Amino acid sequence: MCSSSDRKVPGEGGAAESVAPRRLPADIPRTEGTGPELQYPNETGYYYRVLVQPPKPVWVRLDAILIRDPGAPTHVNGSGLDMTGERPGTLTHWVPSFSGDWLGRVNFSVCYADGRTPLQLSDQLVPAYALRPRGAGADPRRPPQRN
Repeated sequence: MCSSSDRKVPGEGGAAESVAPRRLPADIPRTEGTGPELQYPNETGYYYRVLVQPPKPVWVRLDAILIRDPGAPTHVNGSGLDMTGERPGTLTHWVPSFSGDWLGRVNFSVCYADGRTPLQLSDQLVPAYALRPRGAGADPRRPPQRN
């Protein structure tokens, strides 16, 4: 359980201390359920508002999920995961955060740099800003079709 139950935690000297449950003020609004639908994409095509809808195909923006520390040294790993670009996925649920943001529960795969079979990820929490709808002809890796 996360934080709202009474539990014992080790303190100094190995003694257990009681941790009080988190109490929220009564005026904080509550949104129950985990099934919103993305709606109202912004100018770049990524969503920032949500409502309810069943599972649907989406694009997962990998470079928005893994953000590098600007001071971290770069070490190229030829057998590592390629966390650039977008990958197709399936959005199954929406989960609200305490701060009011929405996280999509998404199934998708991530490719290895050396060409191995992609890593299949299930029920991953992805921020709403890193998701956008995926239509049959909306593959960003293909050039636009001319009429």
